[in-house]
Amino acid sequence: MAQCGASKRSNGEPCKRHAVPGSSRCKLHGGKSTGPKEQRGNKNAAKPGSIYSQFLTDEENDLLASIELGRVDDELRLTRIRLMRALSRENEFGNELEIDSEKIEDGEKATTSKVRDYSALIDRLTARVESLERTKEDLETRRLTNEKLRRELEDPNKGLPEPKQVIIGVEDASDPEAE
Repeated sequence: MAQCGASKRSNGEPCKRHAVPGSSRCKLHGGKSTGPKEQRGNKNAAKPGSIYSQFLTDEENDLLASIELGRVDDELRLTRIRLMRALSRENEFGNELEIDSEKIEDGEKATTSKVRDYSALIDRLTARVESLERTKEDLETRRLTNEKLRRELEDPNKGLPEPKQVIIGVEDASDPEAE
């Protein structure tokens, strides 16, 4: 009878149980399984683009398709703008109550207010700016390294002149019949 093909997570040892006939696994490791109950798989699984796109407008979805990936500069600019906005709001409101929402119920206007934690937002945005600047630096370093390697592949002599072949002939001057 065949051994189970599964291995332990802790030390990688193979399972010592016998496999279920017709399967390569024992019953503890899914040997009796007939597959997923729903053959189409998980209906709740995230589909490409579904996590954020459900919160975007049609215009933003169209824009999302045209955005170039790897544009750290654009993300850095946007984060700096958000940081300036947060600093401005903190300067304007500080630790005062701000109107959070307004509702009209039974002809009366009801407002809810709260104190926003701008210092935490500013800290997060500052950390994001630092992270983006590090990423930008890393990308620039990689670009320069790749450019240097490309140049070395194109010119293996690294700009040195091409070696010339020189042939030196030696004649014996003491022998008059040598010519």
